[in-house]
Amino acid sequence: MRCGYHGLRFDAAGKCVEIPGQANIPPRARVRSYPTIIKHGWVWVWPGDAERANPASIPEIFVPNDHPDWRSAGGTTYLECPYQLISDNLLDLTHENYIHRSSLGNQAVVEYPITVTGDENRVVVTRLIPDHDPAPFWKAALKAAKNLKEDVNCDRWQVIHFELPANLALEVGVAPAGTGGLRGERSRGVEAHNLNAITPETEETTWYFWTLARNFSREPKHDKAFAARVAAIFDEDKAALEAVHAVMKRNPKRSVIDINADAGTISARRIVARIVEAEQTVRMGAAE
Repeated sequence: MRCGYHGLRFDAAGKCVEIPGQANIPPRARVRSYPTIIKHGWVWVWPGDAERANPASIPEIFVPNDHPDWRSAGGTTYLECPYQLISDNLLDLTHENYIHRSSLGNQAVVEYPITVTGDENRVVVTRLIPDHDPAPFWKAALKAAKNLKEDVNCDRWQVIHFELPANLALEVGVAPAGTGGLRGERSRGVEAHNLNAITPETEETTWYFWTLARNFSREPKHDKAFAARVAAIFDEDKAALEAVHAVMKRNPKRSVIDINADAGTISARRIVARIVEAEQTVRMGAAE
């Protein structure tokens, strides 16, 4: 790595190994380095204590990002809102019918309930939507990948996997109604995994890294189109979430009413709160 200002060059450990114009390199000429690894198609950086970095803790829900059976395209979205609002948004896809009406939205989404499962570190939210007129995004995907007419009714699945602290994989897709898609036989349909690594910058700003891994239209020539379409969808989320955050800031003591669709969100927030409390307890004990 070379500094783009004065040209100093550093090795992977952060030690300066070259200074243009001089042979002597001061021992203090170094920058902080972080444990880093490339896995599942992304670069992962551990900003905490280096001795606690463990590549095995990288969630396996991101496997489709570089799996040979999938083709992945993605991007980054910057949001001026707390990171947990983005997790909330992905755990409750009811909003698709209102925020993403021209792409993913469909009245059928709100007519079928969710089920929530998981353990002390994970949440899984499942919604199965049988025999309905598919949303525009899925109509187009089926037509392009399977040469099906747009008037074919479909079964749709949404399985959302949440892992600490804010990693989410959305297992989504459609198949012609009655062909087994809701039972796991999806060869006649189209599947995608929306993979999301949500990274807080500050308490009120977030870097949102995402990809869409797909098992259809896998030719590289389609990557830009899929990335652009998903980016446009997430821009709609960005506008909504930043507006929500602004309202919450204006009235921080506003009461909150939980509804059935919040079940996954509530479970995830409880997990995060428990882990944060445990870490704070350890930190306070160490300080004493």
